[in-house]
Amino acid sequence: MFKKDACDLCGDCLVECQWMDVERDQAEEWMKQMINGDKTPVVDRCITCYACNEICPQDANPFDLIAELQEKYHLVPQDTINTSEQRYLFSGELKDVPKADRVMSICVFGKTDGHLIQGELYDLPRVGGKPYFCWILFTHMGAPSIQEKHAQEFVDRLAMTGAKEIVCFHDDCYAMLAKIAPEYGITVPFRPVHLSEYLVDYLKENKDRIKPLNIDVAYNRPCASRHTPEKEHFIDELFELAGVNRVERAYDREKALCCAGVKSMLGMGDAKADQEKNIRDAKDAGGKAIVCLCPMCMQSLSTVAEENKIPLIFLGDIARMALGEIDPPV
Repeated sequence: MFKKDACDLCGDCLVECQWMDVERDQAEEWMKQMINGDKTPVVDRCITCYACNEICPQDANPFDLIAELQEKYHLVPQDTINTSEQRYLFSGELKDVPKADRVMSICVFGKTDGHLIQGELYDLPRVGGKPYFCWILFTHMGAPSIQEKHAQEFVDRLAMTGAKEIVCFHDDCYAMLAKIAPEYGITVPFRPVHLSEYLVDYLKENKDRIKPLNIDVAYNRPCASRHTPEKEHFIDELFELAGVNRVERAYDREKALCCAGVKSMLGMGDAKADQEKNIRDAKDAGGKAIVCLCPMCMQSLSTVAEENKIPLIFLGDIARMALGEIDPPV
């Protein structure tokens, strides 16, 4: 949620945005106008990558303000939002809810990306499908009220497992549980565990089985990681354990460039040029593959990556490769 009292109008959030070219004086003026509820060019230009929340030195959450205005001024038509909400609604009775101390939530990726959820790493009780959709998609659609509206039911359904820990396959789910839901005042009665932390623990427990991969990779940091940058060290630990070198690239960590897939969804033009820039940066830095944390990033970047002859590897597959369960592509 936007923290008006914390914002000192420094303008960093807009000046450092990778998707807009904004001078500091203009940034300060636009922030004043947006705080007053007025529409500025930011509302139409923002591609909802969440970067400004991480950039803000005062932790004022400026993106949340922008998202509220995108909803107010209908960045996405209401009919589209309503249709999308209906697509993910679940009103039936939950069945076969596993009861365990540790459960994995796979969001809605069981059907679309089931090939990424295979092998011994995922041999634990899990839940998924529409009842366990985290709703963060709707801040990409300029509809934060939909995200907030369903946050409590998302937490409650996961809590029905009685788990002490919920391992989040999707970065968005972790962001909801670790950061966003608590900001809404929702109590999360279990510890959310990020996939990268889970993978690190698993490799440590099986350290004697690891065969170092010895490959140079570029990491593609997804937009939802902007909400929880404090867990970034687990990515580095995982690469170190697996014998992977994370190359130093321009678009990484706080300077990460998102997959730009949402640009097409919002009708902001072809994302290919931005994706080309991202892929070229990875290759120029010496990456022989690009590791993605988010399945949706892999879907978005797949065509451009294939054209540039650089493989995409899901983060979980790095651990599977290190354990010898699957072969590396390079």
